[in-house]
Amino acid sequence: MYRKILVALDGSEPSAHALRHAAELAKTVGAEKVTIMHVHKDFPMQEPLYQIDLDSLLDEEDQAVMSPAVQFLSEAGIPYETHIFHGDPAHEIITYAKDHHYDVIVMGSTGKGIIKEALLGSVSHQVAHSAHCPVMILK
Repeated sequence: MYRKILVALDGSEPSAHALRHAAELAKTVGAEKVTIMHVHKDFPMQEPLYQIDLDSLLDEEDQAVMSPAVQFLSEAGIPYETHIFHGDPAHEIITYAKDHHYDVIVMGSTGKGIIKEALLGSVSHQVAHSAHCPVMILK
């Protein structure tokens, strides 16, 4: 049923809960692999930022998000792979899942609230409505 599980991580507690849920799902259904992905949202810069090493900051974020997930899956004995992308998170998640034939996407909901979601949109909402496969959104 769910041979390939894609987990989108953003470092929030809901995304950590999504990873734990995906791990249990993988064990239960005997999934062949779990893929964890983190997407850096592109942001436009009007002027260059002086004396700020943006690459270093992004690397630190990657470590903070991915290291605990890798450790968790390794200790659980679950086969996994990791990917880090830059761009629009919803688009990257949807495209990667479709292009690589994932059976389910598991992700957290950051719980922005109805007003912020209405004005700004939410990654989980966009993924749930546009993905080719089932999407599990956990709080």
